[in-house]
Amino acid sequence: MKQTLPLDETILQLAKILEYEKEQLLSGGYSQLTKISNAKIYHLKLLDAHISSLNNNAALTQFTADINRVKKLASENETLLQSAKYGVTAAQARIVSIRNAESMVGTYTQDGDKLRTQDAAVTRRKIA
Repeated sequence: MKQTLPLDETILQLAKILEYEKEQLLSGGYSQLTKISNAKIYHLKLLDAHISSLNNNAALTQFTADINRVKKLASENETLLQSAKYGVTAAQARIVSIRNAESMVGTYTQDGDKLRTQDAAVTRRKIA
């Protein structure tokens, strides 16, 4: 991949993308995640190209703090993504539970025990 940004700018842009991703995750802006993911992939490829082109690790040491910051942001966002995934899964389970409860309308026996009937409907029609 042709390097179009210097290494320091690539790291800075990646950090900004991760900060934006965090903002979107915290505010529920999930519709932006695909765009953010594509930008992260692009900048990670640039970063990989920079690192591959370096002759030794000594050149990377000046960027250690910035790279560690990017790793920390990525780790925080991973935790937020996992939490969002858990929340969505829990919400979906709750919706299924509510739908099932609506289809499980019940009534009571003469002894006061709950009697559940499948596919029963509640009406307000006066019978007697």
